[in-house]
Amino acid sequence: MQANFVISLGNKAQVPIISYSATSPSPTSIRSSYFFRAAQNDSSQVKAMSAIIQAFGWREVVAIYVDNEFGEGVIPSLSDALQEVDARIAYRSVISPKATDDQIVAELYKLKEMQTQVFIVHMFADLGSRLFDKAKQIGMMDEGYAWIMTDGMTNSFSYINSSDIENMEGVLGIKTFVPNTKELESFRVRWKSKFQQDNPTVHDVKLDVFGYWAYDAAWALAMAVEKVGAKNFNFQKMNSTSGNSSTDLERFGVSQNGPQLVQALSGTIFKGLSGNFSLLNGQLQSSTFQIVNVIGSGEKLVGYWTPEKGLERKLNLTNTSTYSTSNVSLGSIIWPGDTTSAPKGWQVPTSGKRLKIIVPVKQGFAEFVKVTHDPKTKKTIVDGYCISIFEAVIKSLPYDVPYDLYPYAKPNGESAGSYNDLVNEVFLGVGFISKLICFPSSNKTKLSKLFTDTSSGRKGCTIISTPPFKWTKINLSSIDNSTLTRWIRTADLNTFLEH
Repeated sequence: MQANFVISLGNKAQVPIISYSATSPSPTSIRSSYFFRAAQNDSSQVKAMSAIIQAFGWREVVAIYVDNEFGEGVIPSLSDALQEVDARIAYRSVISPKATDDQIVAELYKLKEMQTQVFIVHMFADLGSRLFDKAKQIGMMDEGYAWIMTDGMTNSFSYINSSDIENMEGVLGIKTFVPNTKELESFRVRWKSKFQQDNPTVHDVKLDVFGYWAYDAAWALAMAVEKVGAKNFNFQKMNSTSGNSSTDLERFGVSQNGPQLVQALSGTIFKGLSGNFSLLNGQLQSSTFQIVNVIGSGEKLVGYWTPEKGLERKLNLTNTSTYSTSNVSLGSIIWPGDTTSAPKGWQVPTSGKRLKIIVPVKQGFAEFVKVTHDPKTKKTIVDGYCISIFEAVIKSLPYDVPYDLYPYAKPNGESAGSYNDLVNEVFLGVGFISKLICFPSSNKTKLSKLFTDTSSGRKGCTIISTPPFKWTKINLSSIDNSTLTRWIRTADLNTFLEH
């Protein structure tokens, strides 16, 4: 909100506004030619995060972010980036910047009960440190969990005390890449000497990337002023709409050199402390991110991400390899729980519905589906080829699907009726089969009435039907036995699923 207000003032006065700390994508939406972002846009890192998600085969994540413009700004671009790699944000957890410890714990307990165990955290270091402290206390930093931090926290690691960093052990972080040059090292030494001279009681202070961006922004402005020339930096007074201006804003003048400064800044290119500095369309151009792993009270570099090559263990600007989304491209990672085994990203949920599979009871073809009822134990065993295929598919999913098999049978184990009988029971809401969503396409008229009749109270149900068969004459002599067998097996794969 403050950035937007200052940008509007700059636009009114035609004065360039240069920010080295406004990383949220929101100010860009104002589309002011007088606004320059000498910092990375938060949305520039979402491709790096989606590459990590894809590399480890995770399909769902929970986004945990602070409830303000900074937190909300990156979510739309993050959602788009995840969709491109066939993943999605399963839940959005919004934390107030003024949240108490009890409120944070309550939200974390809610997340702990969910199926998804991959979390992307986007907030500043002060709130993020409290979040990880509480997550560790309730067991969410144990084996099985995966955490990824945006650069909102990793860029500020120098300000986080060691005990708070230890709470984050096993977390991955996206971090702005700053080339380590002789010029940068010389500046660090000079800055630290000057800082301690001015602040003798303050020790162990390090300059982070925001300090580099601030220095580069000041240098860029100085270069632009030299291009324009130190003359005519006056403001032309604008006529007020009324004789008496009620606010100082109405008496704002217009810079005579503002448009020339904008043009000069747009064309300023140099090698700064943070790397190559250029403002394309008012935005600092940056493309490389580090991927770090929190270990103990520090961080370990495990790889890089670039838009041209994706994930890579070592930064090689001359390498022409293809884009990589393989976790093999990263170094060894210590995950939460002090394990080197990557989390699968999900758990069996502690709450929620179980999928209900209705198994038809038929005579014959027991190899495909067989329902056996034991009158003594009153237990029913369901097995067969179709059941084995279903179980194999369930096991291959990248997330857990709890389910139960229910034979459509009478208490004595005999078939409870035909498909039409089953449809009628669904229509009437009989027993446990009142919310089925998958049917064969035979009785299409009754099914259509079932799911469109408002009096049935089933408007929330969904129908998934197989297309009707079109019989044609075929030459069976031209089909081998294995193909015919597969056709027969496929034709018997009819199951009923609960919504």
